[in-house]
Amino acid sequence: MPDLVGRLFERRYSLRRRLLAVSLGAFLVLIALLAIGIWTYARTAANETYDLLLRGAAITMLERVTMTPEGIAVDLPTSAFEILALDDRDRVFYRVIDEEGRTLTGRETLPGGWLKEGLRPVQEPFFFDADYSGEPVRFVVNGRLLPGEAEPRWVGVEIGHTREARQTMQADLMLKGIVPLAALSLAGIALGRAGISLAMRPLAGIERDIRERQPLDLEPLKAEPPREIEALIAAINGFMRRLVQSRKQAETFIADVAHQTRTSLSMLQAHLEAADRGGQLDAENLAKAREQVGRTVRMTNQLLSHAMVIHRGDREMFEKVELKPLILRLLEEIVRNDRAERIEFGVDLPAGGPVPVVEGDAIAIREALRNLVDNALRHGPADNEITIGLSPVGAGAGSGDRPAAYDLRVEDRGPGVPEGEKARVVERFYSSGEKGGSGVGLAIVAAVAASHGGRFELRDAEPHGLVCVMRLPVVQSRDGGEGRGRSAGEGA
Repeated sequence: MPDLVGRLFERRYSLRRRLLAVSLGAFLVLIALLAIGIWTYARTAANETYDLLLRGAAITMLERVTMTPEGIAVDLPTSAFEILALDDRDRVFYRVIDEEGRTLTGRETLPGGWLKEGLRPVQEPFFFDADYSGEPVRFVVNGRLLPGEAEPRWVGVEIGHTREARQTMQADLMLKGIVPLAALSLAGIALGRAGISLAMRPLAGIERDIRERQPLDLEPLKAEPPREIEALIAAINGFMRRLVQSRKQAETFIADVAHQTRTSLSMLQAHLEAADRGGQLDAENLAKAREQVGRTVRMTNQLLSHAMVIHRGDREMFEKVELKPLILRLLEEIVRNDRAERIEFGVDLPAGGPVPVVEGDAIAIREALRNLVDNALRHGPADNEITIGLSPVGAGAGSGDRPAAYDLRVEDRGPGVPEGEKARVVERFYSSGEKGGSGVGLAIVAAVAASHGGRFELRDAEPHGLVCVMRLPVVQSRDGGEGRGRSAGEGA
């Protein structure tokens, strides 16, 4: 039986079959309970009916027992037996006894256990079941007080009646109750199947809608499903919206890579052609070509990094990230770089309070921080001063409790960014200043901040320079996974 139930609920079975099986099982249990109730009622009704007949026969016999001067006289009426002769297969046993328990007439071998227990026939009858003459028999014992010349005397009768008529009546009542119940059951099963078919129609429409769609048709499903699967349809529509967003990001990324790579390679080709003309310009054009190669390599790396950040933001690869070790390891790696040997680096980390930990993607945060430092190195002076800072903000900051968020800062002493361009420099491929750049680095930082539910902003440093601030919430909101994905794309 457990194996049958297990096979019934295996995944290869349809939802329709499962619903039918569960409904049929519940219906069968209900039918079984009703059948037990009908059987109990039929048995009780048959017993009560024939117990009344038994009592009537006993009263009829007692009325024909009289007291005479010679003793107790018994004149058994045939009507007493005719009362119980409703089934030809039934048999009737009787005896008449006096108050001492002596049998005056009838069968002395009838069960007399009640006499041994000290019971005597009284005016109120009592019933019992016993086996007699090889079959089950229902007995009644009843008594009557006979008036006499000296003193009244008790006389009693014990009548036994086999159970054939009772069982026939019980079976008849059971059959008359079960037949309508069976018809009702079949009608209920048919209605249940029809109801399940009607309930499954919305699912069939949804299936047809999805099956007939073109591969690039990712419009939300417009079906009006039952409340039970409304959440499923909402989840499917949400997934399709994320697919649309992911496809748009992939298409935009491919188009941007193609355009930027084509532009960079065209410039490289122009510089190499100019270097072939000979004269003083050879060295200058070769240097420009070499510089263009470096820009192309750097741009390609940043584009791939940007694609990786967006991908990881969509996948929400979040875990507990300790910010202090991440900053120190990155700073150690940058200091070992040759081009940073004349740069003065500093750190501004909180000394006390809780360990700075956020819920996020350590690889994406590290990539964003590296791009901020690279941006400061590229656009700052040769003797630049770069400080990486970390500070708690929001509720709990400064009180020793866990703050709401942490600000990751990179501050330099470069020329800064004009106020009118601060909103544009986070756009992809927008570059400002003489040194220019790929215009992807700050877009990566903005995408990482957005994917973590935070924000990225640029501030002026005193007396000059730029402060890049990336705010990261300590705990991510789990109801905004889709929103973070959109923010990452828009920030890009």
